[in-house]
Amino acid sequence: MITYIVKRILSLIPVLGVVAVVVFALVHLSPGDPASVILGPDASAADIDRLREELGLNRPVPQQFFMWLGNALTGDLGNSLYNGTPVTEVFLNYFRPTLSLAIFAQIIGIAVALPMGVFAALNRGKGVDGALMSFALVGISVPSFLMGLLLILFFAVFLNWLPVAGYAPLSEGLLTHLEFLLLPAISLGFIQAALITRITRSAMLEVMNNAYVKTARAKGLPRAAIVIKHTLRNAFIPILEIIGQTFTTLIAGAVVVEFVFNIPGLGQLIVNSVERRDFPVIQGTVLLVAFGYVLINLIIDLIYGIVDPRVRLDQ
Repeated sequence: MITYIVKRILSLIPVLGVVAVVVFALVHLSPGDPASVILGPDASAADIDRLREELGLNRPVPQQFFMWLGNALTGDLGNSLYNGTPVTEVFLNYFRPTLSLAIFAQIIGIAVALPMGVFAALNRGKGVDGALMSFALVGISVPSFLMGLLLILFFAVFLNWLPVAGYAPLSEGLLTHLEFLLLPAISLGFIQAALITRITRSAMLEVMNNAYVKTARAKGLPRAAIVIKHTLRNAFIPILEIIGQTFTTLIAGAVVVEFVFNIPGLGQLIVNSVERRDFPVIQGTVLLVAFGYVLINLIIDLIYGIVDPRVRLDQ
């Protein structure tokens, strides 16, 4: 198992290296000068050149890249050009709302999808199965930002039940925190629920055709015991895998939803940093998100190898 983990970790290094090169190149090839943005339109050319020298922006781009990469390997992602705050600190401040939103959305998605997927599989070919699969198709097709706007219009504007937008940190109370996150979490978790529903149904149908399930029926076991103990339990391996994979996509999907609901998360951080041409923050944020993505996928692979006896981690 240790050999497997080492191999998987080593395979992540090229991925992060490619991400680092691509994001650095895109940021520095984009139009705009951070020094000009910081000093404003009234700054003189001499002041701009002086600030560029202080920030190291007048050095050759390859030299800037290797200096940044060398510091990043030691955990130093630099400081924001806008306010001098370390990039890691800035990232953590904006990451908390995004993480809360992603977790809440995933909980909603799982709570909705698992019963729907099981119910659809148990009623295969019937009208309720078609209705649930139609719902799943709509969930996959409707963009999260459009779903968010519809939820705002109905629950916040017409019914006035929930806040239109904004964010309340957990320190202001759990209920207040969840009240502001409910609509964005539903709009973000709607797609997750649709996808997990389809996977749950497919996994259940595959397991229901196995001999041990048919034997359990022949023995006259209660239907609930057959569904939970024999069917859902064995079908949960692919479901667990898709749950883990979709959670990583929630972080990226949260960027758009945060913009719609005015949540101070990573989406707002990236937009503000692009407008300010804050190169270190953009590069550090993208690199940290990519690292989190590959780390979560590594954890999923390990869990999958543990729960699935067909997978050997010692290879």
